[in-house]
Amino acid sequence: MARTILTGDKEIEKTLAKLSDKAGDRVARNALGAGLSKVAKAMKQAAPVGKTGAVKASIGKRNEKKKTGVMEAKAGVNVGKKTKIKGKFAPHAHLVALGTKRRQRKTIGGRFSYLKNPTPQQLSTGTMPANSFVRMAYESSRSAARTAMTIAAKRSLGRELAKARKK
Repeated sequence: MARTILTGDKEIEKTLAKLSDKAGDRVARNALGAGLSKVAKAMKQAAPVGKTGAVKASIGKRNEKKKTGVMEAKAGVNVGKKTKIKGKFAPHAHLVALGTKRRQRKTIGGRFSYLKNPTPQQLSTGTMPANSFVRMAYESSRSAARTAMTIAAKRSLGRELAKARKK
């Protein structure tokens, strides 16, 4: 999975540096939330629909400030709320997005438990090809996310400046 560091406009960064820490955090959180919404929406549209639709339902977003002071934002499969969404939960969603390598069981059970010397085909759990819907959705929504972040930052900065003037 690609990891991208997204920074804002130089003008926005200078203005955030002038604000107090709490106000700057609120502006950054609002801007990141707006950008994440665009990316998560694109991922949901691009996600494959299986029998239950659980992979699509498992796509979420989260932004939080770490103890180190860095604001971290994520969007993808099994990100966000960890509760089941209306009975749809996909613990296998990362396997759909990233794929699997060829894997072999060490012992055999289930319907092949009667076999004393199982063949490699019977021990194999198979492979799953990667589905690049996450990367494609991110690439297609990147410009919309930046635009949404800029608009949200401007709106949030206006609110914070109005609060500062009242004090």
